[in-house]
Amino acid sequence: MQPHDWSIMYNNKIYYFLFLNTLYYIHDFDRFTEKLNIELSSVTGLNQQRVTNHSTVYETAKRMTSSSSHIVYWELKLLNLYTMYVFYINYVNIVVCVFTPEVQHVRNCPIDCASIYYNGVRRSGIYTVVPSLGAMPVEVYCDMDTDGGGWTVIQRRQDGSVNFDRSWKEYKEGFGDLHTEYWLGNEHIHDLSGQGNYTLRIDLEDWSGKHKHAVYQSFSVEAESTQYRLHVSGFSGTVEDSFSWYHDKQSFSTPDTGNICAEISHAGWWYNQCFYANLNGIYYKGGHYSLKGKNPLGPDGIVWYTWKDSDYYSLRKVSMMIRPRTFRQHLSP
Repeated sequence: MQPHDWSIMYNNKIYYFLFLNTLYYIHDFDRFTEKLNIELSSVTGLNQQRVTNHSTVYETAKRMTSSSSHIVYWELKLLNLYTMYVFYINYVNIVVCVFTPEVQHVRNCPIDCASIYYNGVRRSGIYTVVPSLGAMPVEVYCDMDTDGGGWTVIQRRQDGSVNFDRSWKEYKEGFGDLHTEYWLGNEHIHDLSGQGNYTLRIDLEDWSGKHKHAVYQSFSVEAESTQYRLHVSGFSGTVEDSFSWYHDKQSFSTPDTGNICAEISHAGWWYNQCFYANLNGIYYKGGHYSLKGKNPLGPDGIVWYTWKDSDYYSLRKVSMMIRPRTFRQHLSP
């Protein structure tokens, strides 16, 4: 996806006011948390319920809400409080991380959805991260629900609303809609997976509503100079592997690069004569399709061969998401 357009905030007077108001606190997190604590005290009157770091904001809010007899009033106040906190994490903190590099090592700069999770955010949604030092911010969808949360979603298919027959440039930069279907972009996937040791999770759903998943303990994508060569290994899951054993160490190809597999499949992928898994193929409603359809040359659907034992069954929903291998879920008290 394209880098975040900061000018959007200046086109909305409300966001501009919030931006200026919160900017006042960005160089002193203690002052910011003190403001949060004042809000908490006005709601609860309990000074012991204090916010001392990022991870306690949401848990404190939930604990107070569950004990209140004035549930509607408290939920509104706490929603306002949590919204202010998320605004701090998702926008103002990004400004500091990008434009004041000298503080990057002493602040909780969000480099992926796992770091946003560790900052206390527990709701799935769209957030802004800075994948590596000096990189531009990028908007990502964070899955905070699946298997403990902290996942940065790099691909999603769910309804066929987005065409995945795209050029090298489009797959490099990313395309689609973070709310529905998209490819995050090979450059962003490279930046994210190059920060450390990452795990990949792939979720699959067929047209009868059955779910399967595959997990790979090691996942990374090299730079464009190697055509975004894939490294994936350490399989486990509820479906047989169709990805790592056949596609590991393959370079990325798109239909406009001259790769015959990409041309036949009408998609970009890490092809290897041609595929056992192809999650960027054409979206065929109903699942089963044949060579009598759009492509007489070969299979081109959303395929995970070892689940359906067929190249001609196109899945209903798929997603790919990554998080650090060392991720640990923080349970609420």
